[in-house]
Amino acid sequence: MSPKAIGEGMSPVDVSYKNFDPRHITQADDAAILKTDTAYRAATFIETYTGRAFWPLQPTMDALSVIDIAHALANQCRYSGHVQFFYSVAQHCCLLAAWLANHGGSALDCLQILMHDAPEAYLVDIPRPVKQYMPQYRVWDHAINDVIREWMGWKDLPMLAIQDELDSRIIVDERAALMSRSGLDWGHHLELIGIKIEPWSPADAEKQFLMMYAAYSKEVYGSYQYINYSWGLPVNVFHQTNSDTRKSLDVLEVDVKGHVGRVRLHDDEGIVVRDTTGGTFPRPQWKWVHGNFEIMERAA
Repeated sequence: MSPKAIGEGMSPVDVSYKNFDPRHITQADDAAILKTDTAYRAATFIETYTGRAFWPLQPTMDALSVIDIAHALANQCRYSGHVQFFYSVAQHCCLLAAWLANHGGSALDCLQILMHDAPEAYLVDIPRPVKQYMPQYRVWDHAINDVIREWMGWKDLPMLAIQDELDSRIIVDERAALMSRSGLDWGHHLELIGIKIEPWSPADAEKQFLMMYAAYSKEVYGSYQYINYSWGLPVNVFHQTNSDTRKSLDVLEVDVKGHVGRVRLHDDEGIVVRDTTGGTFPRPQWKWVHGNFEIMERAA
């Protein structure tokens, strides 16, 4: 069979997972879910960057965080890594949001397109030539996207009309900047957008993604949804504990909607605990704290 013929005439598969809960898979279920030549068992959840369990096949809003999304997308390279320099999914999202902002898009429009690949933080980026023959993947992708859109308050909001067009047209820009000059026909005959693509490190892409999320979400929701201490914002951050105690924390970053923050560790005397193995300037040690956060702007 020729490569071109692969996938043609494939019979549809059952992609109904309404009653499927991966948290309760039994050993006997394995063969029915995935037939492999090697017995394979693993946890059915992903441990996220902020230390949460996320079930990709049974997503819930309480496991989401923009910190996880930005970090994971920044560490994933598009085009299966076959590029001239590292180019992350996060950078791809940021460039589209920036283009839309410069061409009359509202803050809500820009926030939607910034988050359009957010499910890939949990499912990873699959190349289009493969994804088109993966109906289960597309079902899972849509399910996670629906949960993310509900989490963002967009459950009843139509998808951004121009999103699919921009997401396809930027491929022309990306190919010109990132790929070989092979001349191979991708079957993709659209006009480029005109976006300049330069190398960003994963750390740069993550930072830019979070900065854009912070700016757009504050305009859309009217209050801070994400902050980072390095921005020097005039705010106080409070954490609501399980005992309903409201206390101030030495915060490094906070995702309000995701109910998680990164805070500095202090000893019993209130001194910042530092990692002395890190060189001339020991860095403060930190941990993730989960719960409800409130960001209050200080009076000028």
